[in-house]
Amino acid sequence: MLSFQLNDAGRSVMVYCDSNGLNQLINTLTSLRESPDMGHIHMRSPSAGGEMLNDQNPWGETAVSEVVISFSQND
Repeated sequence: MLSFQLNDAGRSVMVYCDSNGLNQLINTLTSLRESPDMGHIHMRSPSAGGEMLNDQNPWGETAVSEVVISFSQND
C-alpha cells in the first residue's frame, strides 16, 4: 500500500505506506537516481491507469492519483 494525500489546504503531503509500499517508493527513487536521463517518473493509481499507488489511504479517503517525481543532478 502506497498513497499520498494533500492536507492543510495543500500545504502538506501525507505519505501512507506499508512495507511493500515503502519498498516500491525506495525502488522508484533508486531507479530515478540510477537513470538520471529519465528526468522524472510518474507514479499512478489504478484510477489514473497505473499500479504503483492506491486510490485511497488506509481509512478509505481519496488519495492523490498521480505523483510526478523530477530529478536533477544539480546540487
